[in-house]
Amino acid sequence: MSEIQFSDNYNDLSTDNGFQFEFYCEHCHEAWRSPFDRYAAGTAESILGAAEGLFGGFFGTARNAVSSLRGAGWSKARDDALRKAVGQAREHFHRCARCANHYCDNCWNEDEGVCTVCVPRLDAELSAIRREAKLNRAREEAYAQATVTREDLTDRVVSCRDCGAPVGKAKFCPECGVPVSLTRNCGSCQAEIPTSAKFCPECGSKG
Repeated sequence: MSEIQFSDNYNDLSTDNGFQFEFYCEHCHEAWRSPFDRYAAGTAESILGAAEGLFGGFFGTARNAVSSLRGAGWSKARDDALRKAVGQAREHFHRCARCANHYCDNCWNEDEGVCTVCVPRLDAELSAIRREAKLNRAREEAYAQATVTREDLTDRVVSCRDCGAPVGKAKFCPECGVPVSLTRNCGSCQAEIPTSAKFCPECGSKG
């Protein structure tokens, strides 16, 4: 059995009546099943078992004989069927020379002769790079739109100097009617600062 390379990516679906094996890609797990290979001795045993239930006697003796043959020959027949199935499976899978695993056509890099796990396809890599660049641009645009400017901050924090109500861009307080100026001059450096600022952002003097 040393020549059988499919050692860890197949399932044995064999029964007393025959042999069948399921092989799968070791990346995406897409599967292929070999055709059912009927085991003649197992079929005969099943038939004689049914006859024994109806007639007994001779059929029971014959079934025991067939069963002993199955015990002697089933393992060899199974190994032969597996070798045959492996030969068929090679038409559906590729063995990567780098990682020694088996892959279906979808997970195989035909240009490089290896699996896409070891060497991704160039077109897929370029497509991924373009998608990432597009996402980065979208992130930058979203960040720029979400950035709070000094003007935005001024509009949001200005409040009426008399009653403290939010004023926004209004020229008069909507609560008490007092005229409102969005900015004022610092008493120390004369820089223009938001009316609601407690300290001058230019010189640090308390407003």
